Formats: sequence, structure tokens, C-alpha cells
Amino acid sequence: MKKEEVKYTFLGMDPSDALKEYAFSKISKREDLMERLLNLEIAFKEHKASKGVRNDFRVDISVDLPETPIRVTERGEDMYANIDLAVDTLVRRLTRYFEMKEHWGGSKEWEVMEIEGDGEEGFDEYSNYVPKIAKRKKINDMSPLEEGEAIERMEMLGYDSYLFRSKKTDKISLVYKRKDGSYGIVEPS
Repeated sequence: MKKEEVKYTFLGMDPSDALKEYAFSKISKREDLMERLLNLEIAFKEHKASKGVRNDFRVDISVDLPETPIRVTERGEDMYANIDLAVDTLVRRLTRYFEMKEHWGGSKEWEVMEIEGDGEEGFDEYSNYVPKIAKRKKINDMSPLEEGEAIERMEMLGYDSYLFRSKKTDKISLVYKRKDGSYGIVEPS
């Protein structure tokens, strides 16, 4: 990816060539990963309302790949340290993405563990609870995915849950990350 192809955005702060140069130099060190990117966007943000308060700078890096987007966000006092952390996380996610592509092609079988029990413990205490919907989003394209691929995409995006169409059942399913670090899946019956 060439320097001119990177899209930079500055929100709440003046554009800085030094930040652009620093971010690009950190990212371009891994040419083997970066040459496969379709799109790269870097957003630098300063929260004006929190000046003088910790964690008032943020850097967001968005990458488009043929099968999935990858997003990384880091917050902190120092923009340069945020860039370092974000690029390290991006490199880890890109490396994992390219290593896991062989699973997505179907050449390796995913291992999905079944949950023990009926999964309905504590259901009664939540049965009458209806939360307010804060945001709605329409989904246009949901190509079928394996469960493991959906987990990988969820991890690449940095989400705690991911909605997808299952290749096995051709129905909408949800994978989510549990507090203990394991994964769960919600499927229609």
C-alpha cells in the first residue's frame, strides 16, 4: 500500500504531518502484510471536553480485506503510544487473519465444542426483562459462514458478538465471547 492511498482523518485536532508520517512508518514496516490490504484508514481523535484528563486521545485504524474488515482502536494520553499499540494489535490480527484463511476455505475442519446442560440456568430471572433498543442497523448482505469463521471475524473487528448466516443451517446465528474467554453460539431451533 502506497503512502498516498492511506486515508487520514483528524477529529477535534489540527492535521499533523508528523502523526501521519509516524503512523505510516510504523505500519509500512510489515510490507508482507500491508501489500494485501484493499483500503487503509487512520483516524486521530482528541476529545476537547476532556482536555487535561487521562485517555483523551484516540486512534482508530480500519483495514479492508477481501473477506472481512478489521478495526483497531486505542485510547490514551499519548497519541504516539496509541499508534504503537494500535499497529501492534493490527499486525497480530492481520497475521491471525492470514493464518486462519485456510480454515475458511474448508481445507481444515473447525472444532466446535458443545455446551454441557440445557443452557437455561437462570432463564426465569430475565424472562420479563425487555431492554431499550439504543441503535438499529439494517444488514444488506450476509454471506454464509462457518462458526469458526464467524468467531474469527468477530475477533478481527474487536467485537464481543457477531451475527452471521450459518453455512450448515442457512439460518441467522449469533456467536459471542463469554467472560471466561470461551465462545458461545445462539442458533434458532
